[in-house]
Amino acid sequence: MVSREQALKQLIQPGSSCPQHKDKVCIVQAAGSQERSLTCSEFEGLIADAIARYKQLGLTKGQLVVLVSENSAEMGAALIACWALNLIAVPVDFRITLPELGNIVKQLNAAALMGSKNVIPDFKSAVASVVGDSVAKIELSELSNKGAAVEIDPQSIDRNAPAFIILTSGTTGMPKGAVHTMESMLINLIDLAVLAGIDDTMCGVLPLPLSHIFGLEVFNIAISYGMKVVFSALTPASFVACVSKYKPHVTAGVPTLYGALMAAPKEALDLSNGRLLLCGGAPLPVSLAEEFEQKFGKRINNGYGSTESMIVALNQTAPIESVGKIVESAKIDIVNKEGEVLPEPEVGEIRISGPMLMKGYLNQPELTSQVLRDGKYYTGDMGYFKDGNLYIAGRSKEMIIVAGYKVFPAEVEDALRRHPLVCEVAVIGQPHRQLGQIVKAYVVLVAGEHSDKLEAGADSSKEARQTVMGELKGYCKDNLRREMRPMEWEFQPSSKPLPKTGAGKIDKKQLEMAPV
Repeated sequence: MVSREQALKQLIQPGSSCPQHKDKVCIVQAAGSQERSLTCSEFEGLIADAIARYKQLGLTKGQLVVLVSENSAEMGAALIACWALNLIAVPVDFRITLPELGNIVKQLNAAALMGSKNVIPDFKSAVASVVGDSVAKIELSELSNKGAAVEIDPQSIDRNAPAFIILTSGTTGMPKGAVHTMESMLINLIDLAVLAGIDDTMCGVLPLPLSHIFGLEVFNIAISYGMKVVFSALTPASFVACVSKYKPHVTAGVPTLYGALMAAPKEALDLSNGRLLLCGGAPLPVSLAEEFEQKFGKRINNGYGSTESMIVALNQTAPIESVGKIVESAKIDIVNKEGEVLPEPEVGEIRISGPMLMKGYLNQPELTSQVLRDGKYYTGDMGYFKDGNLYIAGRSKEMIIVAGYKVFPAEVEDALRRHPLVCEVAVIGQPHRQLGQIVKAYVVLVAGEHSDKLEAGADSSKEARQTVMGELKGYCKDNLRREMRPMEWEFQPSSKPLPKTGAGKIDKKQLEMAPV
């Protein structure tokens, strides 16, 4: 098994640490207008150049570097260079607005800002207007892969000091950022790599952004284990194209991306190499997993984790409704409101302990104490164990209480998704005077007659809504308990998908803020 020392050395020195990897393709940039490939040595050159630029700026241990970019070799190199110098990397969603970026840089008191002109045109002058002149600025395209090998001794890296911060919310006020160490990352990535059997003969397609814990972990595993990583864009079309072209052994996506694979003709995709089709970031509908396995003969490997805990469970052979077994270094208990451990298969809050947990939320001790108590992370997720496998019931915050009955949105969504008229669905709770709350469903229709009528507007739209609503209400009566049946509906044509977060999952916060 690869040791933490070896994994770190390979991460910092992907070309020189392993002679047989020197000329091996390390990264393929498939997103964007021009495709390009970099060898391990060329990628190490980018890391060396980023290190040199940080040194020129006089950055020192513990200072924060904010990074805003689409996935790219330069973005990856800038992140790794931070760790080589004991700097703290803060990757942010590349869809961020300039005012939001300015707020984050100022609130975090960041020393430097690295960014891409593909995301923010005329990068240096544009960001200067929101962060001022005191913050150092580097445009990522300035990095050169012709640099010398990285000369940093991995032993000089303080693995127990803060290494990166993943923001979970807060672009207008004080950002809520989960602080992780390099040690916590190394422990978790080795657990996952061993469980998944990752090696240097494999290829992975990664559309998830490096600002998301899922995307960052998969990228670090790939570099540390010599697996070629293909950056696709975070769009269904790019993901499908990359899977078709590169025939990966590993993919990492959210359910909407695997839904895009389902929509593609079977003959257009070659999944014969597929060993690990990682899915996370949002609940995986059982219906999607079943249909996918039936069509392609491949299991979608549902996982479980969070920004605060990293990935702690993975389904390889467990029942399809489960998120599988717990990784070696993690311990998960199901607890009641008093913190008492519940036996199988009782439902309670999922509590995680282990060395992969965050140190806390940056500069927010009160928020930290709400979720981290006695070295254990109280997730707010509800779940249970059965035959040693973990099952997720839903988020306690998303749970809808209808006349005293508990309704988990994922159960309703999974049932509705099975209907042939439904392309996408999201369920939220709405306040109700008599019942407390009711279920509201947002449905995107599949392309076809009803979707076309909905888009046409006027009488055609009204007719389509009434027809679809009648059909779905009848379907719900046959497939859902009374309290789980939506009492309010919103329908959208196939041309208007539901809003997505930066990681590609459905953004329920936007739906909740939409005018009623």
